[in-house]
Amino acid sequence: MLLAAPHASAATKESDALADCLYENTTNADRDAMVQWAYVTIGKTRAAREVQTIPSAKTKAVEANAQKVLTNLVMKRCGKPAMKVLLKDPKNGLQDTLGSLAMKLINEEAQKRSSPLLSLTITDLLRP
Repeated sequence: MLLAAPHASAATKESDALADCLYENTTNADRDAMVQWAYVTIGKTRAAREVQTIPSAKTKAVEANAQKVLTNLVMKRCGKPAMKVLLKDPKNGLQDTLGSLAMKLINEEAQKRSSPLLSLTITDLLRP
């Protein structure tokens, strides 16, 4: 599972619909697993490794758990939109879906934990 590997396609309405279904049908434990997956995926980047290196064994365990969670969600709760993604874009559809899902989860976490230091307004930024 890769968060953002380069490819030519853009997310389709089908992959966005599957991401919405996955997001709406996650339990708290599912969300934790998928946030951890997004975290270790971002943790593979050079910039993130400069801050903290995540052990390979931990990364593999998190990815294996996320795969189980994702399989359960697709098979039990989001089969219909998953089939549409498979038919529309079998090569990149799931990858696009995971990117959209990760962004939803990251946005949710960022909104909950925004630092008071980041409570700038547009007016603050425009002041000379």
